Amino acid sequence: MTEAPRAGWYADDQGELRYWDGSAWTDYTARNYPYATSARQTSVGFTTEARQGSKPWLRRWELWLVAGCVAFMGIVAVGAATTPVTTDSATSEPVQVTEPSRPVDPTPPSADPSPTLEPTPEPTDEPVVLLFITDQKDGDSWVASDGNEYRLGLVNTPERNEQCGSEATAFTRKLLSKGYSVNAYAEDTHGRVVAEVRDVKGRSLNVMLAKRGLADDRYLEEFRHENPELARRLDRAFASASVPACRKAAKPVPLVPQPPQAKAPDKDCMAGYSPCLPIVADLDCGEIGHPVTVTGSDPYRLDRDGDGTGCD
Repeated sequence: MTEAPRAGWYADDQGELRYWDGSAWTDYTARNYPYATSARQTSVGFTTEARQGSKPWLRRWELWLVAGCVAFMGIVAVGAATTPVTTDSATSEPVQVTEPSRPVDPTPPSADPSPTLEPTPEPTDEPVVLLFITDQKDGDSWVASDGNEYRLGLVNTPERNEQCGSEATAFTRKLLSKGYSVNAYAEDTHGRVVAEVRDVKGRSLNVMLAKRGLADDRYLEEFRHENPELARRLDRAFASASVPACRKAAKPVPLVPQPPQAKAPDKDCMAGYSPCLPIVADLDCGEIGHPVTVTGSDPYRLDRDGDGTGCD
């Protein structure tokens, strides 16, 4: 018995190139399977004896026909190999389309992408109560709208009738005209509330008077311990204080001219002054009307600048 040819593409009994699976013909032909010729197999393997044994009706002229078909299909196969495969073929293999990769966002996704609105916390601080000047004494003391009399802490401004006294008084009145807040920390011997005072913009009146040269440090060292933090800021302010125009002007004229006072007997004179000053509860330069030499303890506080001369 003649051995059957191995699997491959061969011309069938009709002269058409068909695939032989090793035992029988299949339905795959060069006409409906364009890739048939890629196998590049011919009728070699089907020997004359095998074809005659299995297909006795084949004739010699068919060999030439098969050879021609194989050559033709070889040319077609070469052309098909260089031609892009179209999707029109019914037996074309599916083409896998690779989706282009997307850029990876390095930021890890949020655990909760939905924004959450947190309730606004209730303010815990009590609202600032603004006070107003109702009766101003001078640049560093006044009666306020709450009924208390306030005294600026650690600074001293001139009296109204003293040099720069009117300027200091006007500066305080203007700065606090829209209201002010106080940081009270002590009480003086006159029952006044000692405080640091701030205007509506939060500026310290104590420090600003020192910077403008409208206040001096007469009480700074004596009462520094009552408010050390304010004292440190005043140290810097006094060190860089400007010289106001009123310091360069002539001696101010008393607000209310006083007639010359008759010389009192020595026994009625207040100790510590020359010429003699009467013994009264209090006395200021406006009532005296002339300079005096301070020779003692200065009970009337006439020598503000400490140069030994009062009301100068």
